[in-house]
Amino acid sequence: YMSWNVENLFDVKDPHPSSPDRPKYKEYHRNLAKVAATIASAGYPTVVGIQEVENIEILMDVAELLAVDGYTYEAVLIEGDDGRGIDVGYLVDTNEVEIVNVTQHPGAEGLTSRHPLLLEVKPIGADESIYILNNHFLSMAGGEAATEPRRTAQAAWNAEIVQSILAEDPDAQIMVMGDLNSYFDSLPITTLREAGLEHSFDLLEPDARYTYIYQGVSQVLDHIMLTSNLFEQIVLVDVLHTNADFPPAIFDDQSPQRKSDHDPVVVIIQVTE
Repeated sequence: YMSWNVENLFDVKDPHPSSPDRPKYKEYHRNLAKVAATIASAGYPTVVGIQEVENIEILMDVAELLAVDGYTYEAVLIEGDDGRGIDVGYLVDTNEVEIVNVTQHPGAEGLTSRHPLLLEVKPIGADESIYILNNHFLSMAGGEAATEPRRTAQAAWNAEIVQSILAEDPDAQIMVMGDLNSYFDSLPITTLREAGLEHSFDLLEPDARYTYIYQGVSQVLDHIMLTSNLFEQIVLVDVLHTNADFPPAIFDDQSPQRKSDHDPVVVIIQVTE
């Protein structure tokens, strides 16, 4: 299972925001190739949660590239209300899991324009579903202190969704992921911990806990948190350092390096059948 902010993954069509510039045709296809190469480098995760993608058609284009490698991914996305048109979505390997349900959770008015997207999947051969809640929280562009209350409210909304699932099934296996734009020990992350979620990065050494570098300082902005019953099934946690440590890519580079300013987070789970 993987979470990744792909940074401004737009197509060449209208509409397009004023920033960033619309990609040229070759640039767009290079970006697709780099996203596919990153997913391949991560070992073709069963579910890839993606943030900052414009539409489902782009995810379908990525899925076509992965099909060349022999993998059958289905694109999942429900449009939100973000002013730049960016959304959260998924690529799901339907040879590994069955998609049971997809629901968007907008929350209170003004809470977020990039609504949490809940995906329920059932691993092939397993009896129990896994619920994945994909997010892209408010950025720190307005200042960390000024923006943290809204991120904390977004975390609390995720906690409500988690609790509503657990109210129906106390043994539900739930994962909250995404670009939460929050540091490892911040109040939004503490809010999710207090809701009963455990952080996958607790299994990493502290110096490996970074997904982003800002002005030379390494930071955790991207997270995967899990209910205890799912946390106990983790066999590996990794941050795929293909972006934050590298300078901008040259134009024709189709390697995994520097498609984004965020590194993907990957957890491998041994599902009990």
